[in-house]
Amino acid sequence: MTVEPSASSTPQVEDQSPRHLAPTGDITVFEAAEFKDSLRKLFAHEGLVSMDLGGVGRVDTAAIQLMLAAKKEGRMFVSGISKDVQTKLAQLGFTESLSE
Repeated sequence: MTVEPSASSTPQVEDQSPRHLAPTGDITVFEAAEFKDSLRKLFAHEGLVSMDLGGVGRVDTAAIQLMLAAKKEGRMFVSGISKDVQTKLAQLGFTESLSE
């Protein structure tokens, strides 16, 4: 996952606000370390933070684990959950949405 927009298929994070994360592309075990680093930077800010998952394509259990761990912090609003992320959550047996 890269922080700077590029034309490659590597997942990207739009640099809109220090309290907002909007990753794009696939987030799998191969991008998990970079995604985790982005989440750490997001949670370094006090108060509520947000993450828009509308641009996320393929995810795996590593990405889902990181998203759920971040959600457990209790101060993150998740929006725009892509169909692919919703499908993977359902396949893994999660009945509760990330946005709840």
